[in-house]
Amino acid sequence: MFRALYYSFPIQLLVLHLRSHLVLLFFWGVLAAFSAGLAGRFFGMHYLMLTPEYLGEVNFWSFFITGAAFGCMVMIWHLTTYLLCSNRFPFLATLSAPFTKYCLNNSLVPLGFLFLYLFCTTWFQWHDELVSGAEIGWNLTGFLTGAVALTSLMAAYLHLTNKDIYSLKHPFNFSPRPGAWLLSRGQRLPTVREIQLGVTAWRVDTYLSERFHLRLVRSVAHYDPRLLERVFRQNHWNAVVVQIMLLALLMVQGVFMDSAWLRIPTAASLFLLMSLGVAMLGAVTFWFRQWSAFVIIALVITVNLLSSWGIFNYRNRAYGLDYHPEHRAEYNYEALENLATREVVANDKAATIRILERWLEKNKTERQPKPKMVFLCVSGGGLRAALWTMQTIQKADFTTGGRLLDQSVLITGASGGMLGAAYVREAMLRRGRGERLSPQEPSMLEEMGRDLLNPISFAVVSNDLFFPLTTFKSGNFSYRKDRGYLFEKQLNENCRGYFSGRLADYRQPEAQAQIPMMVLSPYLLNDARRMLISPQGVSYLMRPQVSGRLAQQVEFDGVDFGKMFAKQQSDSLAFTSALRMNCTFPFILPNVWLPTHPGIEAVDAGFRDNYGMGLAIRFVHTFQDWIRENTGGVVFVQIRCWDKITPIAPSDDKGVLDNLFTPAGAATKMTDIQDFEQDNALSLLGDALGRNNIQMLRFHYHPVRKNREASLSFHLSKREKLDVLEAFYAPENQAALKALKRVIGN
Repeated sequence: MFRALYYSFPIQLLVLHLRSHLVLLFFWGVLAAFSAGLAGRFFGMHYLMLTPEYLGEVNFWSFFITGAAFGCMVMIWHLTTYLLCSNRFPFLATLSAPFTKYCLNNSLVPLGFLFLYLFCTTWFQWHDELVSGAEIGWNLTGFLTGAVALTSLMAAYLHLTNKDIYSLKHPFNFSPRPGAWLLSRGQRLPTVREIQLGVTAWRVDTYLSERFHLRLVRSVAHYDPRLLERVFRQNHWNAVVVQIMLLALLMVQGVFMDSAWLRIPTAASLFLLMSLGVAMLGAVTFWFRQWSAFVIIALVITVNLLSSWGIFNYRNRAYGLDYHPEHRAEYNYEALENLATREVVANDKAATIRILERWLEKNKTERQPKPKMVFLCVSGGGLRAALWTMQTIQKADFTTGGRLLDQSVLITGASGGMLGAAYVREAMLRRGRGERLSPQEPSMLEEMGRDLLNPISFAVVSNDLFFPLTTFKSGNFSYRKDRGYLFEKQLNENCRGYFSGRLADYRQPEAQAQIPMMVLSPYLLNDARRMLISPQGVSYLMRPQVSGRLAQQVEFDGVDFGKMFAKQQSDSLAFTSALRMNCTFPFILPNVWLPTHPGIEAVDAGFRDNYGMGLAIRFVHTFQDWIRENTGGVVFVQIRCWDKITPIAPSDDKGVLDNLFTPAGAATKMTDIQDFEQDNALSLLGDALGRNNIQMLRFHYHPVRKNREASLSFHLSKREKLDVLEAFYAPENQAALKALKRVIGN
């Protein structure tokens, strides 16, 4: 019984894949790991797989599209492995509809994944998305319907076009396909004669028919080998045609990336991406066989060289800037010194003091002639940080009777936290202009929590893997559309279109102290400096403020964006581009290439300061004399999504491999290191500003439900959103709120 089962066609195909096609199985393994939450949980990948979202909704159609993409993955799997394996099983050529029977017998891997996926999505929808049983059933029906529809469509085409040995006995039933010589005998495939002689023999005793009956395999020794090869050659050509059609479909989608109805769910994008990977890897293996590893390495090196020379390579840009090669700004130490001469720094300081004086006029009262100066320092952390920051600012502003935002002078921070803070500040600005909008409006929370990851993943699969073709205009210049463009577009759509302005649009409101100043500070990969993006002159933040001989020994660690790119129209920078640069998490969003000579790249501000404290402390230190004279002290309100005190990781049971990678693990402690350094800077600032003139109030996001911490993704589940919002009512945060009300409340 065991031998009969072992030598059945389905089991032998699985054994062959495990022996020879582990890399192809790896793609299924990645999808399974995402679905089960074994990989990518930190970024919420399992949420995207298990609750696909389309047009802002998780419903039958979002699951239908995802199911169709899964069906595509299944058929590409069958087609690719058929190209690689069918020559080992010559009996297939003697069967009617050989490819159909091959697919049926080759379905153990897809079926195994399907059962895992259905179980995981059912559990997740019930437990995390709080979906009813009836709705879950309807969603699963959509997934299965989409999968069956796509596989049936492709299977029908292949069933009708693939030939078997009986049809090829009649010449008029077979016409060679264009390019069929590429699949001719002996060039890239073992011949059937070699198979008959036992060179590549693979024993199979039974196969599964369309009616799920086990049939005995018949000998092919009496067939003409040339006729058998014609069957495989023609079937292989159909497989290649389908793979080319998939590639073309993905590229065409990129042309219409602006259409919301074409932005398919992230899970569907992942299925298509894995399909493309399987198809490409299978094609290289099919054409080059033993040379496939060498060819893949050579292709990677060639593509890297061509892209480094500017051929078929598009580097993402900051929209609104002039990137003409002749207009690039010089980026060197001498240029930095010219941006922050004594005269320039003095002028910028004077302009900022005028802002502080207007802030003072707005906030001082008879009862409080010296108001507290508030600094909002917000942490990165994807969409959870954006939602947590908004929730905290809105609730704290309401509790303090609007004093929190009115008394805030500066907002600094990283990544998602700055998205939430920017939206609240935008509402504050529009209210000041007479619009019926409050920074405390609850609907803004729902808008900020909307998905941002689907457009990114869609652009990766349909556009960024190829060369971006479509363009758009921003300011006075044209740029190519990629995932950075779609991220900004979706962010603006989620926020009512309020982020349509330019950097310069905020200069006057900040100068009049109508809204707090905001400094965005993306990290420069090239030299670890910060790019300081503000509509105001902030040259005084380019390095620590020291005087005397020591001043010459202190290096610049920041760059005033407005001054550096004044000739590249820095005022025209799209505000969404400034926000995106500040939250450019690697791999998720593209690094932003800036128009300098030599070129530099900007990424997430969290690499340098994930909490915004560094810039805020430097600002206070710079204006300490004015602050001591005119205010009642400084209040740092830190809104963070990361623990201040983290568990100590043990090193008792490390193996050889663990020790090998221990140095790389230091990078995971980056935010802890920042905390230590900022605590040190804060203590020194306390000495400079005077005793009891600084207060620190922290609002921490801690998961309400143990082990249910919201992910760092740009997509949150319903339970995660609820958890983030409920975390504000934790005792430690309520204590911080009472302290804030006592310090700055009416």
